[in-house]
Amino acid sequence: MHILHLVHSFLPVTENWVYSQIVFNSRCRSSVLCQYRLNEDQFPLERIYPAHQRLSLFARLSLLQARIRGGRYRTGFTARIIREIRPDVIHGHFGYESWRHLAAVRQSGIPLVTTFYGLDISKLPRRKVWQRRYAELFDYGTAFIVEGAFMAEKLATLGCPAAKINCIPIGVDIEAINSLPSRRGGETVRVLFVGFGREKKGAADAAEAFISVAGRYRNVRFDLVGGGPYRRPAEKRIRETGLLDRCIFHGFIPVARYRGLLSGTDIVLAPSVTAADGDTEGGAPVTVIEAQAAGIPVAGTFHCDIPMVVQNGETGFLCPEHDVPALSANLEKLVRDADLRKRMGAAAVERAKRRHDIRKQVDKIAEVYARCPAPEKQRLDKSSAAGIG
Repeated sequence: MHILHLVHSFLPVTENWVYSQIVFNSRCRSSVLCQYRLNEDQFPLERIYPAHQRLSLFARLSLLQARIRGGRYRTGFTARIIREIRPDVIHGHFGYESWRHLAAVRQSGIPLVTTFYGLDISKLPRRKVWQRRYAELFDYGTAFIVEGAFMAEKLATLGCPAAKINCIPIGVDIEAINSLPSRRGGETVRVLFVGFGREKKGAADAAEAFISVAGRYRNVRFDLVGGGPYRRPAEKRIRETGLLDRCIFHGFIPVARYRGLLSGTDIVLAPSVTAADGDTEGGAPVTVIEAQAAGIPVAGTFHCDIPMVVQNGETGFLCPEHDVPALSANLEKLVRDADLRKRMGAAAVERAKRRHDIRKQVDKIAEVYARCPAPEKQRLDKSSAAGIG
């Protein structure tokens, strides 16, 4: 089968799981339609069709016009690519991206599969305009994929027919993650946090938990990855406590370097929260999945589908959102007990192999594609349902 993947840009490092879904799926031939390219050296792929070769001033103006038009892309480019490559199935990554292309996809009559990931299932539906847009998408879409039970229930609540919903946890390359030589086991305990771009990552709570524990354990070091509006307040707070010299703010880093950082990490801190504007992880952060695949216990929260990834008390510790004392206590348990970290890490790897191996997960996605009707049958079914045929 030939699958056309729809993404906004191909590809931010924070969405590297999309690349894995494409390159590990040997059962299907894949093409990508995007608005512009990013990080070509990290995510090489032959069949990519960008609306703009780069994010130039012209491209920015074009994307701004799309927003002014209500968010939809112009159908011409999408329709032309669909006619040229004639895919069997179109797979939109993020609900809003599928909707932006919906007019052209509907014209083609090709089955549409959509994967929801986070803000598209939590923040956007708070607006009535997106409730109406999703109703359109749910009506035309053949199948929808979510990470876990929390997201599935949320999608059904929004009006998606339950029969169209497929729960497939995000897959990661466990072999690649585990092939890196471990640099853990010394006296220093390294704690890792990822995410300053959005409130939902819980940067402020992560900083407070580190401050609480590092004040009592001098062997704790903090690695912080990413950039955005929540970095400076966290950095300022840590500086005020005199602990900044025990932190490294790495900024944005390539996937390969991030995995190297994982190989030396003892604990991943993931205090995800529901943001003031309703934004959530939707499912579970990929950083949590990769941590478990790397054999690293997680100190996190009972947020969305994180409990489906981290087994509380077995592969990590979870606490309620914004409960900084409990988060600090859980982090301290892991800092002071190397044997506990080792046991939890071993259990995490085994669970990740069963639930998040990318080679198994792409087979499940391919099965969703295989159940889609042929394009002509899809067109006839939709026309009949609309009373046109």
